[in-house]
Amino acid sequence: MRPVRNALATGAVVTILAGILTAAPAQAAAPAAGTKCATGTLSVQTLTSGCTATSGTVVTPDGRTFALPAPGESVMASSNSAPGAPELPEVVIANTGADGVAVRIDETWTGSAPAVEQEQARAEAATATASAAVADTKCTSTANASTGYRWAGTVKWYYNESGQKSTYAKDALRKAANAWNGTITSCGRTVTSSASNTYVRLATQKPALTDRGGCTNSSGYSVMGWGKLPEGVLGVTCVWYDGNGIAKEADQRYATGFRWSSTAACSGSRFDTQAVATHEWGHLYGLGHVDTGTGQVMEPSGGPCQLESRKLGLGDMVGISTIY
Repeated sequence: MRPVRNALATGAVVTILAGILTAAPAQAAAPAAGTKCATGTLSVQTLTSGCTATSGTVVTPDGRTFALPAPGESVMASSNSAPGAPELPEVVIANTGADGVAVRIDETWTGSAPAVEQEQARAEAATATASAAVADTKCTSTANASTGYRWAGTVKWYYNESGQKSTYAKDALRKAANAWNGTITSCGRTVTSSASNTYVRLATQKPALTDRGGCTNSSGYSVMGWGKLPEGVLGVTCVWYDGNGIAKEADQRYATGFRWSSTAACSGSRFDTQAVATHEWGHLYGLGHVDTGTGQVMEPSGGPCQLESRKLGLGDMVGISTIY
């Protein structure tokens, strides 16, 4: 979720970084189509050759790095930003195996042509049932968007409290996770969602994200925690899923560079942990961003103490009940 935005991108990782970016690592030489990619760091341009890979690191044009998913799997990074902050673009890294690797940055696909074609078809199928926005208010707009993945079972997650910025952060995350589950009543309407989650315990393991909002290797454990993120970015969610669109792990990092609140008496320039986490859990369950002005939790940005975003809008409810 992001605070009021001037421009916020959609996709897996969210928010194009404005400002100075460090130089990207040296790239492996571009191989011929159909051959195996050189080991090491792979640029998006290298992947357009159609080479295949089972390991390595993909670096995006803005300098973020993503551990390459295993063949047949994908990882998506989505985020939200503070008011007026530049957006962090949404990123998907899809390793199709024999067809190569496709990369989506916001709405633009690049990489191996066969892989791009395959992933575009998957994305079109996922959004075919998404409702269009019909109004600009929380309880009249049905705006929703699907990312193309879902969970086949209960999300079992862990929390690393190291560096947490609000006293009741764990409780806020649990409430945010449960906002999308079971019988949901909001806007005078009720829907049912089979999405489910179980909080397991505290963990010392950190979420598999980088300081720049990239995704590292999947660990098999869904971990939520705190840490550094690009300026203006409130939170980032990375989701790993297979070729059938079934999610297997999701990690979240919330930015330690902001002031946070987890009480009902939020005030000043603090950001409400539960509201921001509700947005990030929407990404975790398979929902993407909708247009600003629709009043939904899945708008890309949100302001300080935006307590109303603890509760789903009509479009949010339609979206989650369609997927689950």
